[in-house]
Amino acid sequence: MIILKAVGAFFVKIWRWIKETAWVQPLLIVGAIFAIIFSIPSITSWVNSLQYTSKDAFFNSQKKTLEGEVDADAMGTDKDYSSVADQITNDIFSNHNKVNPKSGDPTAPSTSTYGEEFFFIYTASDCDSCSTAESGTKFLSDNWDDYYVSGSSKSTGSSTFRFYTIFTDEASSNDDDYDFADINDTAFRRYLGKYLDFFNTTAAKIEDSPYKINQSIDDTNYGYYEQPDLTKFSTPTVLLCDFTQAAIDAGRAGVSEVLFGLSGSTDKDKADLLFKMWNHTSNDSTNPFSTAYRS
Repeated sequence: MIILKAVGAFFVKIWRWIKETAWVQPLLIVGAIFAIIFSIPSITSWVNSLQYTSKDAFFNSQKKTLEGEVDADAMGTDKDYSSVADQITNDIFSNHNKVNPKSGDPTAPSTSTYGEEFFFIYTASDCDSCSTAESGTKFLSDNWDDYYVSGSSKSTGSSTFRFYTIFTDEASSNDDDYDFADINDTAFRRYLGKYLDFFNTTAAKIEDSPYKINQSIDDTNYGYYEQPDLTKFSTPTVLLCDFTQAAIDAGRAGVSEVLFGLSGSTDKDKADLLFKMWNHTSNDSTNPFSTAYRS
């Protein structure tokens, strides 16, 4: 108790000295202001970390960033891809063309980097339907081993669940190098400009996909996908990329299916839809992604 009183008395004396010493007070005020200014980045990082522990956390865990994204003219002939988003998109497109050549025989895809089968998802932070798609995808991931690839629900494709995301509203540190008189001049706009061939080729293949035909999906989003427009690009857009031997044997390898949002009233409903998409090569007559589907 005596020690506590001594410590308390010490701080009381300091406080009294500060109040009675006029020149100290302005210094303390200025110091406090600078302390606040210098702590802003740390506070911002802390707030962002709180955000990632809730909204977008799952999709962010596999984000392929647009950081450093340049326009098509800046790429040069050496194809020195500037962003991680470039690298995965180029890998998908290259493998898609290997298994679906315009001429000649198909060749084996290279799947060591991203896997044989995976979902490739275009999402956004400020997007309610993206949040519901995220929760459905997370449900599928959380229950993959114990439910979806065991027993009667076993996957007919790859047994390893994988997905990757690109956030269409992500800012890049080099955005200021471009003309912001055009409100659409963003990292994702530059990305779209570089991959018109990818989107055109993909759209041509999935336009006649079983799901679109079986579910009588209208052409609206498919048309935007063929000629991608930043202002009309649908999020979430979920692509199934399948380079498994089963897909190759069935003639359905590459970018095989697309969903513009996930339907379903519960996370399980959305997960079930994704799992049917994953199993698009099955002979399940109840699977609308399968050529064996019977309505």
